[in-house]
Amino acid sequence: MVKPQNYYLEQEILRASPLDHVILLYSRAINLLKTVEQLIQEKSSTPDVIKAKAEALSKAIDILTYLSTILDEEKGGEIARNLKEIYNILTRELLRFNFDHDRKIILDSIEILENLRKAWIDIKRG
Repeated sequence: MVKPQNYYLEQEILRASPLDHVILLYSRAINLLKTVEQLIQEKSSTPDVIKAKAEALSKAIDILTYLSTILDEEKGGEIARNLKEIYNILTRELLRFNFDHDRKIILDSIEILENLRKAWIDIKRG
């Protein structure tokens, strides 16, 4: 049996425009990083917490990598190149988080992604 939440999300994704997909990807990456932040605040180092943190971080990095690869630098010009650089910097910083466990990296990444998502939402509104 399909869960109503999953069905709703699937329908939303299927009906979404490419711009909506980008906004959804930003939202997902932000939520994943917020999960990492919550797990950091728990100050627990149980195997389950470490695994959950690593999985959420890995999925957020996957989203940034995907967003970077779908950019069309020919059509998008300087904006696409700048976005690619932002995604690359965020990815490097999130990878660095694995070594430093500096909470500021997560908080800064969330803030940057929220600002970018807001910009895409503003573009959608016209």
